[in-house]
Amino acid sequence: MLALAFEHLGAEAAVSEVFRDNHASQGVSRRLGCENDGISGDARGEEVLVSDRLRLTRTAWEARDNPPVTVAGFEESRALFGL
Repeated sequence: MLALAFEHLGAEAAVSEVFRDNHASQGVSRRLGCENDGISGDARGEEVLVSDRLRLTRTAWEARDNPPVTVAGFEESRALFGL
């Protein structure tokens, strides 16, 4: 998905959210180069669940040694992305 976003769709950043106690997801995001981008709160009944917002920039993505990804059918679906 990140290869599609950065290499084909021209994204400048990808933003995600992860619950603070989801250490595995936090670790994967950090290894990808995501940086803190604030927090968000979601209501679940009377409880507020706090998530960390993470941002991966195009610059950070391009600085990584990413494995090659083949995207098939992009040209045929380009219009679906508004391009």
